[in-house]
Amino acid sequence: MDFYQMNLGILVVASVSSFIYSHRSQNHKQRRYCIPRDEQSEAVATKFQREFLFVYALVVAADWLQGPYTYAIYKYEKQLEEHTVALLYASGFVSGAVSAPFAGQLADHYGRRAACIAYCICYVITCLTMLSRNLYALYLGRFFGGIATTLLFSVFEAWMITEYHLLQLDKSTMSLSQVFANMTTTSTITAIFSGIIGNALVQWFDSRLGPFLASLVCCIGAGVLMLVMWRENYGNFNKAKQTLGARKLKHRMLGALTNPKVMALNFASCCFEGPMYLFVFFWSAALKSVRVKSGNQDELPFGLIFSSFMCAMMAGSRITAIQNQLDPKDSTLNTLMLVFAITSGGFAISTMLDHEYMLFWAFCVVEGCVGAYFPKMALMKSNIVDDYARGGVYSALRLPLNVFVVIVHSLDRDGRNNSAWPV
Repeated sequence: MDFYQMNLGILVVASVSSFIYSHRSQNHKQRRYCIPRDEQSEAVATKFQREFLFVYALVVAADWLQGPYTYAIYKYEKQLEEHTVALLYASGFVSGAVSAPFAGQLADHYGRRAACIAYCICYVITCLTMLSRNLYALYLGRFFGGIATTLLFSVFEAWMITEYHLLQLDKSTMSLSQVFANMTTTSTITAIFSGIIGNALVQWFDSRLGPFLASLVCCIGAGVLMLVMWRENYGNFNKAKQTLGARKLKHRMLGALTNPKVMALNFASCCFEGPMYLFVFFWSAALKSVRVKSGNQDELPFGLIFSSFMCAMMAGSRITAIQNQLDPKDSTLNTLMLVFAITSGGFAISTMLDHEYMLFWAFCVVEGCVGAYFPKMALMKSNIVDDYARGGVYSALRLPLNVFVVIVHSLDRDGRNNSAWPV
């Protein structure tokens, strides 16, 4: 058993153990403190979480299936030049930035479920354009792909939070923070299986287009299930009329931007998620450069490494769930500050490491922090952002993030002569 196989096994055991411990500690807490259980509320909560997470697994699977093969299709199957591939990627981030200010607001007004279905439609168009060799069709696909990404990270969460409160699930033993942690866990497990299924489809179809066809099926299935199982919800405009900011500013987007708490939230999320997106692009090159520098020319097992990162991410999300169960009064802000500090340390140390295995573990620490970050940040956003403008604000948070990624990518250079990281 080589290093990466052994570490994947360790991380799988750690993730499964944390999941089991979290579940048992929740049951133990209920028995120890004799927490009353409303069976009807519990049944509604279980049904709600099952229906939401099943659809959520399909929509994130559609995203995970495409990721590893988009560049390879552009570069090797369609034989596009490197600068054209870069422009295609940049166009996706630009469309995400352009759509960010108004996509969520439209969802608040016309319905969050409708916006979730729009995500599926956008991704179906993206998948279909990958079958074409026409460059304009590919740009069209990236345009809709950028819009889909904005919707994925805004409207699904907005729909879930509103539905949670409409069903009055805060009276059940299922907390909102627990749902957020389960969302992260669902995403990581889906990512692992998507990687396995995507690789099998490439071999079966003898083409990298296989995962895109599977992504298309996931989108269609998710859209049908949402129409059948989900009900529509909207922003609470009655509350908007009673809000001071809404009376002063007719445009809810401008009102959100002038809210100091939302501005701080926007800045913090951009500072964390921006480097996270860059990490997604550069981790493979960093590990490869360190391996080559050591004189080893063998190919890295990227599938095992990716699965290890996902296991670390899942372990991080479960640790936050356990921490919330053990000390529910602990501040979400304190946890996020600790996550920011550890992540910063992980990135700083990774730039100084020339040992492949140590660099891998530094990256695992970063991924674990990512898993802890998302449920806690989601909980903080749910507490700060008013429901009437939730979709609009959530999508607006994507604007500076997309701009940051586009600018940094336009400045990156090959860093092989300087460090393990391209800079």
